[in-house]
Amino acid sequence: MSVFLPSLKRSGHLDQIHMTVCNVGSRKLSSEDDYGSQGWEIFAPHLTIYGFDADADACEASNTDLEAQPINWTEKHIPLALANSVGESILYVTKHPMCSSLYPPNEPYLERFSGLPELVNLDFYVGIETTTLDDFCQSEGIEEIDFLQIDVQGAELQVLQGASQILGQSILAMQAEVGFSHLYKNQPLFADVDIYLREQGFTLFDLDRAYRFRSISPIRSTVREGQLLYGDAFYFRDLIDDNLEKNLKTPEKILKLACIADILNFPDYTLELLEYLTFHYGSNPDYNFANNIVESLAQFPELVNKGITSLPAVSRILDYIDGYDIDSLIASEADITTKDQQELLIDPLKVFQSDGYLRHNQRRLEHLASLGLDLVGKTVLELGAGIGDHTSFFLDRSCEVVAAEGRPQNVEILRSRYPHIETIQLDLETADLKINQQFDIVYSYELLYHLQTPAQAIEFMARSCQKMLLLETCVSFGEEEAINLCREVADNPSQAISGKGCRPTRRWVYNQLKQYFEFVYMPITQPNHEEFPIDWTLSSSEILVRSVFIASRQKLNNFLLVEDIPLKQQRH
Repeated sequence: MSVFLPSLKRSGHLDQIHMTVCNVGSRKLSSEDDYGSQGWEIFAPHLTIYGFDADADACEASNTDLEAQPINWTEKHIPLALANSVGESILYVTKHPMCSSLYPPNEPYLERFSGLPELVNLDFYVGIETTTLDDFCQSEGIEEIDFLQIDVQGAELQVLQGASQILGQSILAMQAEVGFSHLYKNQPLFADVDIYLREQGFTLFDLDRAYRFRSISPIRSTVREGQLLYGDAFYFRDLIDDNLEKNLKTPEKILKLACIADILNFPDYTLELLEYLTFHYGSNPDYNFANNIVESLAQFPELVNKGITSLPAVSRILDYIDGYDIDSLIASEADITTKDQQELLIDPLKVFQSDGYLRHNQRRLEHLASLGLDLVGKTVLELGAGIGDHTSFFLDRSCEVVAAEGRPQNVEILRSRYPHIETIQLDLETADLKINQQFDIVYSYELLYHLQTPAQAIEFMARSCQKMLLLETCVSFGEEEAINLCREVADNPSQAISGKGCRPTRRWVYNQLKQYFEFVYMPITQPNHEEFPIDWTLSSSEILVRSVFIASRQKLNNFLLVEDIPLKQQRH
């Protein structure tokens, strides 16, 4: 049963894709062979199914059956024998037609297993014409197949070899029957199929295995199921591999792959892919699946009780949750123990010391150091200090630092890490923002966009600043002045305490700073990180975007800074 697809259907995300399925060996033996009963119908009306079978009567029966059903997708069964070439071959028709093959049955071997001769032994053979899947797609103008299923009794490798072009350009996942013993003479076995598919960029995920006992034996093991003879192999592409070719690594194809994984009961892979899409492309609503992830995981009470927002699959995409009532997913205090309450809190260390955060901090601080600003031996007010990941940057430059942070649990960690500096709990959303002290440097990286009152915060920063304000924040594209308020997740230690933040335009931030500082600069360089764009002529981005601002009481003679809002910047 699919975990995430129902939510994706309700949110309209499935309406933006068209799923194409190809089933080679599509004879329907029961209702279980009907794709409409396997969950694929959820993509309708944006669903196309092509079935192929060498048996023209079976194809006609399937098409007739479809005409009698009120289906709202496109499905047709084509009487073609697919192989690795266009030409002539022999079809070996077996006692049961479902076992017919391009390879002759290995009858002496079949006799050794119970239940096989009466199905697989030869009935008759007939000459047939074969074609390839690539040839069919070319003649029909089919450019994409997303999922391929093959069950052709030993000839699976032939079908794959005849589908090399469509396999390389579009197929994302597949299910193929594979053999482990020669039930058919000279048939390629699992190892042959596996090598071929791995060379095409596929990875084996699982095997549904079929066993048989020896026909001569009156005894059977209670531990073993007999000899492994054949099975269904499930293969997927890894579309989030850094080394993958870009023609396949698109958000739409990653979404399709996630959907196929859910259909085939690999929800863990689906979750990984949806989280990846949200983290890298979530600024585009078409690829923001944060709410879908939370809604789908909320089906599992044990996850709700532990705190969904603390899960690794959720904590990295909290910025993208929009309008979802996270608090409704938290068990009431009357229903949980003190230990449970502690588990519901998101551990700040897990958030701030994640690989993504650590890399982000490294890129920002190395960029700041590259600007050559006079930062040695200064008094510094660090606002939004978190757990102190930037604090040592100034301590290492002999600065006297006062670290301010709004969340008590973050302040506790901050004090444990830096017991010899002054740390204060300060929420910049509160009415009382009085600090009876001015500092040479006010440092505010990754704070402003977590506030719903950013103008008030900038006024406080200016009031507390004697010389220079260093400000980094998420922003929005656009030349207008706009604050762009948004929702955040209040129970995440890196998010807005109030649950409300903003994504102001660069011009809004720049002009606010000009109200309090005579000199306002932006660097001509950006940190070497994808969230810091260097081309601002673009109208939007699929990920969060950030900018650095420097406001000063005195003119700075620094060739890396401009008193303007640059449309083009360079990568540091």
